Amino acid sequence: MFTLTMHPASEGDCLQLSWGDTQRLHHAIVDLGRTKNYKALAPKLRGLSNVELLVISHIDADHIEGAVPMVREASAPFVPADVWYNAYHHLEAAEKRQASKLHALGAQQAEKLSNGIDKFCWSWNRAFGADGIASVDTPLDGPLLLEGGLKITLLSPGDAELAALKPVWARELAAAKLRPFDPDETKPDAPSGLHPLSTLNVAALAAQPFERDRTEPNGSSIAFLAEYCGRVVLLGADAFPDVIERSLCAIGYSQTKRLKVDLFKISHHGSQRNTSPALLKLLDCTRFAISTDGSRHDHPDAPAIARILINDTARPKKLYFNFDQPNTKAWQRPEIKQAYSYDCIFPGKNETGLTIEI
Repeated sequence: MFTLTMHPASEGDCLQLSWGDTQRLHHAIVDLGRTKNYKALAPKLRGLSNVELLVISHIDADHIEGAVPMVREASAPFVPADVWYNAYHHLEAAEKRQASKLHALGAQQAEKLSNGIDKFCWSWNRAFGADGIASVDTPLDGPLLLEGGLKITLLSPGDAELAALKPVWARELAAAKLRPFDPDETKPDAPSGLHPLSTLNVAALAAQPFERDRTEPNGSSIAFLAEYCGRVVLLGADAFPDVIERSLCAIGYSQTKRLKVDLFKISHHGSQRNTSPALLKLLDCTRFAISTDGSRHDHPDAPAIARILINDTARPKKLYFNFDQPNTKAWQRPEIKQAYSYDCIFPGKNETGLTIEI
């Protein structure tokens, strides 16, 4: 058994990889969405056994905010064998490796997740010798092997992306309400006010010039390949596509030797700045997962979906959405699905989240 569950996480991510024999499953939790998302999910996570890894991909609130109520609990809801999370001191180490001339912050933020990891005595970045988690710049000797046989190949971030985050760390923590004495409550999600697109010219959307994401927190995202029993999932977090491309090329893949991926959980909830034509050309993939309710940022962007469809028009494709919302509803039109040979999969009635067999 090898599955990816996209739990409801508002506009963000709360993912669960599960693998192994059905009588003894192993799990990896990737991000925890917002506060309300974690509180709704906590009963399912509490007491979960064989959690081999907890990944907090980066410091954007829609990925990390749910970790705050978790670490405030008197005892850990589950016990991960390792936690992957790049904190401020890991950025400092990356900056030193880069020999960068970036300006240092005046004070280090004693942010809540770091304190919580220490409070629970969890192993922290053990697979990386307690150092920062970075690919390419600090290469590992092959994939990492987790208990139960899951292999992980790190793709993002690199030292350059970690070092670039350092000057804006305090600002991002403040925006995410993660400073030691900030309240955890956030404003209610704003309604999108969107309606399904009136027209969908897929070719024109795909032809729009690609402009890549340049926001430092997204660049620091931990993205990786996970392989079990010959099946591969790519978890993109909010990573830069060119960083993933760089890592894939470094391990031998190209447009003429594409990586076979059974499921690609695409970067940044379907933002058009994080799914590039160049990255899609490196992948042999027909199944794509998008996690977002469309609030706040109106994801997924139509050009990103159009690029996926145009990249491979002949083979049948599947788009997995964990919310049926205006920006996903637009892609359910029979004429578009027939023209580009794809189908859309949503959670069933009365289901929360979506579990996908990899």
